[in-house]
Amino acid sequence: MKIREFERATGLKRSTVRFYEAQGLIRPETGLNGYRHYDESHVEAAKLARLAQWLGFSIREIADISHAWRGDALTQAQKTDILKRKLAECREKQAHLTQLVGHLEALVNWVGAGEVAPKPSLGRRC
Repeated sequence: MKIREFERATGLKRSTVRFYEAQGLIRPETGLNGYRHYDESHVEAAKLARLAQWLGFSIREIADISHAWRGDALTQAQKTDILKRKLAECREKQAHLTQLVGHLEALVNWVGAGEVAPKPSLGRRC
């Protein structure tokens, strides 16, 4: 399939397709006419990359594991370990965001009260 069909099949913009190519996430064949040719394996690779990005994996992480993941070079235990590490990372970020929300709510309330009460403590960060 040509790029227009590939864009429709994956839901990606052309710039994203080209970026994924530059990062080595998809490697379409190039015909004698210079056109790239994509097949179903490229569609699956692009969809996996998009999902992995949405799950918080960096492009570097995706590049490092995507070929092994799709090629069954990783065991179920290895895949589980990769996902558990990302989950732990997300939980750490979630805890940080929860803390930020609490601090912002305290500041909103303090400013809303005319900044007359004692300024809320923001912990060691400030």
